Amino acid sequence: MVNPNLKFDIAVYFYQNYGISMESIAFESHMVGFNVFINEKGVRLYIRFWEQSKRHNGLPDKCVILVIANFQSHELRHIRNLAKFLNQVAPRYGYEFLAIEQNEELNQHLNLPEVPVRNSWCFFAPFGEELAELLEE
Repeated sequence: MVNPNLKFDIAVYFYQNYGISMESIAFESHMVGFNVFINEKGVRLYIRFWEQSKRHNGLPDKCVILVIANFQSHELRHIRNLAKFLNQVAPRYGYEFLAIEQNEELNQHLNLPEVPVRNSWCFFAPFGEELAELLEE
């Protein structure tokens, strides 16, 4: 189930930064958490919020996974600002990690450390000061 306060925080972020209304953001609940989908105004986004990963691909519980983050302008700052937003907000709702699953191109913007996981690989870092410093580089 989607926490209504987190849903609101996400909606406000995208409205303030890109003029995208809450009605244009799809929130899809599932057994291990929820997904966020946006495909509007030059923003194409897919994020998984996993409360319980059930060790899928070896990822930890309490993980926010960037799957797709494309911005029409292709500016580095958009992806970094999204990661900064998640670093500030997600821990308030119990999330502990930011991950990028098998997307080197997306990780070129964030430079998260690569971590081998079962049957796969991903990039991830714990939320907090270290991630904040990494995003400032």
